[in-house]
Amino acid sequence: MPEIVEFFVKCDTVRPLKANQAMMPDELSTPKDVSEYLLARTGEAMMRGDFTAFARCFSLPYEMETVDGRRRIETRSSLRLTFDAVHAHLVKQQVTLMARHCVSASFRGADEVVATHETRLISRDILVQEPYPAFSILRRSKTEDWKIAFTSYVIMDSAELNSALNA
Repeated sequence: MPEIVEFFVKCDTVRPLKANQAMMPDELSTPKDVSEYLLARTGEAMMRGDFTAFARCFSLPYEMETVDGRRRIETRSSLRLTFDAVHAHLVKQQVTLMARHCVSASFRGADEVVATHETRLISRDILVQEPYPAFSILRRSKTEDWKIAFTSYVIMDSAELNSALNA
């Protein structure tokens, strides 16, 4: 059974369950390391409302898919609209904890990782909605860090979150 490492993102702190999981981009040697690194950075930025830190984790154009369809985000301002909508949804739902973990990850080449993760949104000690999976393609270029190029979210119980992702 694969080891599950969860990142708990609360307010503006990321606390990995294992101390050795906090790595710099040049220390990322396994596909799981890459996925967990980006989960931690994007989760922390989303919970803090820090668009600048969040945007650094995405390549443009960025493609995203939900049960409502597929879309291509080509500009930073379009990414900002989506970020603001999702952040507002989390605030409205009073999310105090975003728990995410990499379920599986593998290299599809030296500079591409495919990964699946699960997200749980919690308000105090109450699960806000059912955990949902996402599949992502993560890419590294010669001049940039690892970035998220594509994500497919399977959120079946929250039309509001799907709408926010499609903002």
